[in-house]
Amino acid sequence: MEKKKSLHSYLTEYSQSGRIPMHMPGHKRVRAVSEHMHISAMQDFTEIAATDNLHDAQGVLRDSMALASELWGSLRSYYLVNGSTCGILAGIRTLTKRGDKILVSRNAHKSVFHAIELCGLAPIFVLPPQIPEFGICGSCAPAAVEAAFKAHPDIRLAVITSPTYEGILSDIEGIAEIVHKHNAALFVDEAHGAHLGLHPTFAKSAVKCGADLVVQSLHKTLPAFTQTAILHVCSARVSTKRLAHQLAVFETSSPSYPLLISADGCVRKILEDEAFFEPWRIGLAGFSIWASQLQKLRVFGYEGDLPKEAFAFDETKLYISTHGCDLTGPQLAEKLEEYKIDVEMVTAQGVLAMTGAGDSIESIGVLAEALVQIDAACSFAQKKDLPGLDLPVLACAPEQALEAEFAVFTVQDSIGKVSAEYVWAYPPGIPLLIPGERISAEFASSVNWLLENGVALHKGRSKENDEIAVIAS
Repeated sequence: MEKKKSLHSYLTEYSQSGRIPMHMPGHKRVRAVSEHMHISAMQDFTEIAATDNLHDAQGVLRDSMALASELWGSLRSYYLVNGSTCGILAGIRTLTKRGDKILVSRNAHKSVFHAIELCGLAPIFVLPPQIPEFGICGSCAPAAVEAAFKAHPDIRLAVITSPTYEGILSDIEGIAEIVHKHNAALFVDEAHGAHLGLHPTFAKSAVKCGADLVVQSLHKTLPAFTQTAILHVCSARVSTKRLAHQLAVFETSSPSYPLLISADGCVRKILEDEAFFEPWRIGLAGFSIWASQLQKLRVFGYEGDLPKEAFAFDETKLYISTHGCDLTGPQLAEKLEEYKIDVEMVTAQGVLAMTGAGDSIESIGVLAEALVQIDAACSFAQKKDLPGLDLPVLACAPEQALEAEFAVFTVQDSIGKVSAEYVWAYPPGIPLLIPGERISAEFASSVNWLLENGVALHKGRSKENDEIAVIAS
């Protein structure tokens, strides 16, 4: 048998190939911002008396998490080594009881839907408006949250995603005021915004905007290993005793000390270096000048006033639309590869370049120059707006749909039936359909459009792209 390269060798070679990582993790493999992450077996411990215990921190881990709490301004902060996913599962379980109603922005990460399924919750969905020329979801409006509470005054928890994968921010202060007026709690999925509030030019974090619980993925934009995250308790509405129990349920009982070292080092680096974010910020400022030269490609948030569907924007996310030119998203990604640029996500009509703390004027400048050259070489083109989203009707609870007998139909033949699986495009992991939702003609049309434009769908049960598992009648 031919001997294959080890994962270590493969990744080392790839890292040394001169590629520009416009994707997670936020350290971007830059030694200057990730020295604290060069870890050997000498730092790989288990929970002994001298090294503390993440699930009952009384020593060095307690002190480190207190520093994190000081940095973000929370009442208490918990390191997570199973990503924001375990924080979302534990947080939702902490703030609800089985059968409770939960308000959810429909563009939430799949882990929120998994929490609904596992905890037997009744979801009340709010659908953010679509930004048609970019094909992405806008902000969750306070008015929509108010309307949901008026229709369902017994909602116990609201879960809002801000910023979104593409950087759209919602009015968390306005939403928090409404949620608390109705005696409910607010949990903000800020996984893509761990940097927010840590520099004067970044938008405020939900930690400071009235949320009760906030989860952030350190690794997405900051110098920390993939899978590191943090959960912030921001009000007395959250029982820390109950939260600690739920974290023990959903998080590994053998937390990785190398991951904890990277989280601790990330916090200390930001606290100790006042100029830590400057190279990144200068790079983004330079990018805005380059972006103003683009004629056919469009970078969301970098072309003047925001569209009415967006409350605010996180400028560290660079969503580049090909809607106005003769390129598709995959074709743009291929052209960027010629400049040795790897992007975070490719959609039918755009790509997402994600910047992070390891970026600078040099790395962001390579992307900017490439976009200007690609823009000059492509042509204007008129395309149909991307298909809009509709809010599917929930015919039964996700838990019930997953336990039912199912059959597999083509997408077209499934119209009117009830889904027995999740359907999503990943990344970013936002379900287009969840178990229990009735399949509409609009959904079928959207799926056909995605497939025609080269977007692969991920599902739990059916195997072919043009099939859906539905509840057997």
